[in-house]
Amino acid sequence: MNILLDTMGGDNSPDEFIKGAIEGLDGLEKTTTITLIGDENIIKQKIKEFYNKDLEEITDRITIKHASDVITNHDVPTEAIKNKKDASMNIGFDLLKQGEGDSFISAGNTGAILVGGLLKVGRIKGIDRPALCALLPTIDGQGFMLLDCGANTNCKLINFVQFAQMATIYMENVLEMENPAVGLLNIGSEEEKGTELLKEANKALKEQEDINFYGNIEGRYMFDGDVRIVVTEGFSGNIALKTAEGIGLTLSKMLKEELTKKTLSKIGAGILKASGAITTLKKRMDYSEYGGALLLGVEKPIIKCHGSGKAKDVKIVLKQAEDFVNGKVVDAIKERIAKK
Repeated sequence: MNILLDTMGGDNSPDEFIKGAIEGLDGLEKTTTITLIGDENIIKQKIKEFYNKDLEEITDRITIKHASDVITNHDVPTEAIKNKKDASMNIGFDLLKQGEGDSFISAGNTGAILVGGLLKVGRIKGIDRPALCALLPTIDGQGFMLLDCGANTNCKLINFVQFAQMATIYMENVLEMENPAVGLLNIGSEEEKGTELLKEANKALKEQEDINFYGNIEGRYMFDGDVRIVVTEGFSGNIALKTAEGIGLTLSKMLKEELTKKTLSKIGAGILKASGAITTLKKRMDYSEYGGALLLGVEKPIIKCHGSGKAKDVKIVLKQAEDFVNGKVVDAIKERIAKK
C-alpha cells in the first residue's frame, strides 16, 4: 500500500507533515509506503535539518514526488484545480487516479479537495453526492461520525439515505461497529419536528433495511454514545462540527485557568496531573485524536487533515488512511449501494 501525503497544504507545512510521516512509519504495516508530495529541495533540506541525515539513510519506505506549486486557502477551488497543474494537491489527485497511490491525504484548501475529488478522482457511479465526514468523541470513547460536514449545503432525500449507508459501511468495515445506530440531526426528537425535507428524510431512513435508524437526535445528545452516525446536510453539519471543536478547545482552556487560579487548585492540579487524569481528559476531548475528515462517495480514499495539524495529527491520519484502504470501504459502497 502507498499513501500519498500532500506536505504543502497546511498551516504547519511542510515541517510537521515531514516529521509526521517519518515518525508515523512505525505505526503502519511494514509493507506500507508513503509518498511525500511537495518541493523536493525543501523537503530534503528539512529532513537533513531535523534528523541530520538524508532520507535514504532514514528509510526506504518514503519517497518524494516534486511539486513546484501549492493551492492556498485564498485560491478559488475550481480555478485552482483546473489551472494549478503543478500544485502538490493536483499531483496527489493525479497519482491517486493513475493508481500510483492507494489513498491521498491533504491539509489544504477544503473546497479544492472536494472539487479535486470529484473532477479528478471521480464520483462512484450510483452515488448522487459524496459527503465530507468527521469523527468526533463520545462519552464512552468510541466516537461517532458526523456527515455531511460542508460538501453539500443543499441536500435531496437520496443524499440523507446514501450518507447513512456509506457511513454505516465505514463504521462496520473500519471501526468494527456492528449495526451502528444512525441519528438524523434535528431540532427535536419527535418525528414531526423540522423542515419538510427532514420529515421526509426521517421516513425514508426508517424504511431502509440496511440502516439501523435511531430517529431524530438533537445536537446536545450527539456525544452521549446512543448513536454512532449523525446525518445532516452540509450547512448544519459544518456549524455543528465547528461548534463542537470550539467547545472542546474552550473547555480545555477554562480547565487550565481554573486549575492554576489558586494555591489549592494548583495542588489539586498537581495531583490530577500525576494521576494522568488531566492528560486522559484532554485526549478524550481532542477531536484530532479521531483523525481527519473522510470524503466518502469517490473512487479512492481521500482524507482532509486538519489545517493546523501537527506531526502527532499526521501520524493519526496516516493510520486512518491505512485502515480506510484495508477496510475496502470504496468496494463495499460500490457493491452495497451504487448497484441498487
